[in-house]
Amino acid sequence: MRPNLLLILTDQQRADTIAARSPYAFLQTPHLDRLAATGVWFDAMYAEMPECVPARSMILTGRYGHETGVMGNRQRLSPDAPTFVHRLKQQGYYTQAIGKMHFNPVREPHGFDRLLLAEELPGTRDEDDYLGFLNSVGYGHVREPHGIRREYYYVPQVSQLPDAYHATTWIGDRTVDFIQHPPDRPWFLYISFIKPHPPFEPTIPFLSRYDPDELPLPVGWEGVTGPKFELLEAQDYMKWTDRVDINLVRLIKAAYYACITQIDVQIGRILDALERTQQRSRTVVVFSSDHGELLGDHRHFGKRAFYAGACRVPLILSWPGVLPENVVRQEIVGHQDFHDFFLDAAGMTRSALRGWAEGTRREGRQYLFGELFEGESALYMAVSSEWKYQYSPNGATEHLMNLTEDPSEQRDYSREQPEVRNAMRQALVEFFRQHGYSHPLNDAEDDLKVMPRTALKWPRNRQNTRWS
Repeated sequence: MRPNLLLILTDQQRADTIAARSPYAFLQTPHLDRLAATGVWFDAMYAEMPECVPARSMILTGRYGHETGVMGNRQRLSPDAPTFVHRLKQQGYYTQAIGKMHFNPVREPHGFDRLLLAEELPGTRDEDDYLGFLNSVGYGHVREPHGIRREYYYVPQVSQLPDAYHATTWIGDRTVDFIQHPPDRPWFLYISFIKPHPPFEPTIPFLSRYDPDELPLPVGWEGVTGPKFELLEAQDYMKWTDRVDINLVRLIKAAYYACITQIDVQIGRILDALERTQQRSRTVVVFSSDHGELLGDHRHFGKRAFYAGACRVPLILSWPGVLPENVVRQEIVGHQDFHDFFLDAAGMTRSALRGWAEGTRREGRQYLFGELFEGESALYMAVSSEWKYQYSPNGATEHLMNLTEDPSEQRDYSREQPEVRNAMRQALVEFFRQHGYSHPLNDAEDDLKVMPRTALKWPRNRQNTRWS
């Protein structure tokens, strides 16, 4: 009997935010801990493209942005792009999505039989199911139900909604309803929470869960030693976080963790519903996030970086009776592996990710590669079990990190380990050459492109509510 498939995705959640696998004892994630105890945790799970739309496109297709044309949030995944959802539907699965999809057009199905949408920046009330719900319960007047953006984007704020009507709860409610009234055939359900993506606006029950004074300082806050990446400087300016004091940093962290605990409650409701309806034993659950959040590490905020806070995300695979329980794996994995894993679970292929989870596949990756944007904004990564190398053609900025000796990624080993740096740089060159993607390469295509250092002129985030 083919199993049901459940993908739970959060937005902008770091890998170190789940208590069971975090150095931070203060975290409150009992239900994610419970899920981890029933499955396999991957300690080296990376977002190869740490921005919303590219990461989500990679999850659905298993292909990099230079293959799909989605190199940043402003590109769209073609309606003709083959997704694993299409394949599941062709094999008789009922396919449904709930929450934030970030599709363009917003109702483009990409293989889903049904979409119940709660988008971060909806265009009209009619195209967003969550906005319709708010209107039906008397909260249609709330213009920014996911938090006030613009200059308040990284200013912690209390939700304008009661917890029962918050988007996090709405997504949980719709998921529980689906599980309690399942279709009469195997199903694939993709649920996508908007949080903990900024604005950080937990509801009243969660707002004061974390004491800001008890939270640790961000990595490198008191003494940044790494190279200057123009992309991160521009991102900070855009997000109004180029000048932030330590009091605000601690409040940001407290609100960010509160949003995750708020999600964790919904995870518990979903797991309870699976158990109550006797579907848990035949449901594969995958939990992850599209990218992380720097949260002040290296004195930067946001995503769009290959530091751990931005590109390392959680990954839990739970498959009762097939995968081991309460196990940690060290193989390097990424969003590109999700595509084949879901097809594997449906009995259509065999995936490396399942083999690593089972412990039956002995050979892991030597390198995983990352990319984001093109031209002056471009950023690339190569990561192995011991080393990570990130490079921007803007000013030929590079950073070699030793993940064993300096897991906080504050030192730059480029000069003292030139052989390692050159090997990882060449691995990136070969990766792009093999893919026939010449944009990151110099004219001779034997090295990475070098461009004069140029300050990126990104405008301040002045996003206003668009829907009507």
